[in-house]
Amino acid sequence: MAKESKISTEETKSIAWQIVKTIGGLLLALIIIRFYIFQPFTIDGSSMEPSFYDKEYVIVDELSYVVGHPDRGDVVVFRHPEPACNEHVASNYFNRVFVQGPCANYIKRVIGLPGETVTIKDGKVSIKNEENPSGMTLKEDYVLGNIPTLGNQTTSLSDDEYFVLGDNRGPNASSDSREWGPLTEDHIIGKALVVLFPTEDFGFVKSPEYEIEN
Repeated sequence: MAKESKISTEETKSIAWQIVKTIGGLLLALIIIRFYIFQPFTIDGSSMEPSFYDKEYVIVDELSYVVGHPDRGDVVVFRHPEPACNEHVASNYFNRVFVQGPCANYIKRVIGLPGETVTIKDGKVSIKNEENPSGMTLKEDYVLGNIPTLGNQTTSLSDDEYFVLGDNRGPNASSDSREWGPLTEDHIIGKALVVLFPTEDFGFVKSPEYEIEN
């Protein structure tokens, strides 16, 4: 009669430990991917039309802003800067990265970069910076039907501030930097990378190459 094979207690513990390590490794990988590389986001509302539409499902690239900074034209997802959210973001690193807290997530396009001055006048957006001290007017082809940008104002940005606008420039169509001011970089989660759903809208998000009107 053949002898039954037996697994020792030590071997059982070793197998169990290998299983625990494998599961732990997978969970750690998922956490890293979720909080440091990619994050899902669902469009809510019409503020980014015609570039993005209500209920579209977008994957957000978080890694790019860990190693770099937003560029003009990037579409960014961020925590809306209101007092309760500002306090939450400033409280500690864990809250800023892992805990949603009282913050609402918004999606807008970066128009003004740190150190620049953004002016909205006569329906157009112009930028002053070191390269263009006299100012340059942005030609924004993603704005539907060349709708004028409302709200005459001038905003000077500090070293960690961005000016963001919705692509939908219709009256009351977007709550953005025209209403609540500059966005600090610590509120930015990442940039829109790809529209995943619905399938007919699938595609990678491209940043525009601006033509300048002087």
